Amino acid sequence: MRLDLFTPLRTLGAAALGACTLAFAPVAYADTISPTSFAASLGVGDSVTVRKTVVVQKAGPTDAVVDIMFVFDTTGSMGSAIAGAKSAATGVLNDLQTTYGNVHSGVVQYDDPGRTMLNNLTGTIATTQASINSLYACYGDCGGDWPEVGFGGIKLAADSGSWRAGSNRFVLVFGDAPFKSGPGASDNLAGTQASLTGSNIKLYALDYGSINSYSDITNLGGTVLPGGSSADAVANAIKAAVSAGFASYGSVTVDDLDLGLPEIAVSTVCVSADIGTCSGADAIGKFDRTVDRTFEFDVTFTRVAAGTAAFDTYALVDRGIVAREADRFTDGGGTVPTPGSLALAGLALSVLGLRRRKSH
Repeated sequence: MRLDLFTPLRTLGAAALGACTLAFAPVAYADTISPTSFAASLGVGDSVTVRKTVVVQKAGPTDAVVDIMFVFDTTGSMGSAIAGAKSAATGVLNDLQTTYGNVHSGVVQYDDPGRTMLNNLTGTIATTQASINSLYACYGDCGGDWPEVGFGGIKLAADSGSWRAGSNRFVLVFGDAPFKSGPGASDNLAGTQASLTGSNIKLYALDYGSINSYSDITNLGGTVLPGGSSADAVANAIKAAVSAGFASYGSVTVDDLDLGLPEIAVSTVCVSADIGTCSGADAIGKFDRTVDRTFEFDVTFTRVAAGTAAFDTYALVDRGIVAREADRFTDGGGTVPTPGSLALAGLALSVLGLRRRKSH
C-alpha cells in the first residue's frame, strides 16, 4: 500500500488538522461525525483503520434522512381531521424538509373493510399533497366508526413502503377509533407489530377521539399525540411526532450501508459509548437529547477489489442517518500510516504551506 502524497494527502491533512483543532472550532448545532472526510490509496487486500467520533447533539439532527407514511382513517367522523390535513400538508412537509434536510412521504388510507396505498414514499411534496387532497370522509359502505381496520392500514404502510436504506422511519396514523383485525390474515396486533419492528419504524397516532381505547397503539409500541382539526393543529401534531422520534434513542454506530462495495469493505468497532456500553459495532444504552453525547468508533476500510471508490460513511442513530462524511479510495501500494500519523502528516503539510506563503 502507499499513500498518495499529493491530492489525497492534502484531503487527509485537512481532515486531520480539523480534528487537531477541534477544541477551537465553533460550536456545532447538528449531529456530527468527524473527521468529515477521509482519503487514501490502498492495494487489494490492504486496509486502514480510522477513529470516527460521533456527537449526537441536544439540538437534534439537520442532515437526517426521514421517511414518513401518513395513514388515514377515512370513515365518516374523520371529516374535520382530513380537512385540516389537506390544508397543512404542503406547509408541514416543507418545514420538515427545512429542519431535517431529506424527507420522503407517502399516504395510505383505511376504512372498513379496505385499505389502499395512495402513493408510496416520494420526495415530491406535490404528489403527497395530491393524495391527501383526494381523501374524503366516507359514509355508508365504508363502514362505521367503531372499530376500524387500522392494523391493516399500518401494516400495509410498513410492509409495502419504499423505505430508504438508513432512513429514520415513521408511520403517523390519523384516527378516532380503535382497531380490529383484517382484511389480511396477518393484519392483527402480532402481525403489525412484527412489521413495524422488522422495518425499524416508529409509530405515532394523532388521536381525534378514542384511537387507543383498546390500547392498540401502545401495544404496538407507539405513542399517542392529540390531533386537531385546524391546519395549524395538524401541522404542529405532525412536527411534534417527528421531533419526539429523535428525542430518545438506544443505539449509535457508523456504517457505509455497503456503499463502498464492490471495491471497499467497511467494518466498525465501538470504542466508547457515552453513558452506555459498546457491543461490537454499536454503542448501546438508554440515551436522550437532554445533553450532547459523544461516541467513538474504529472504522476499518479494506480494499477487496480494484477501482476508485467514492462514497459516504454515516453516523446512524437507531439505524437512521443523522450525519455523514465523505470517503475516497484509489488503487495503490506501499504503507498506509496509522490515524495518528495521518494527523501529524496533515499538520506538518499545513504548517509548511503557511511558511511558504509567509516567505512570499
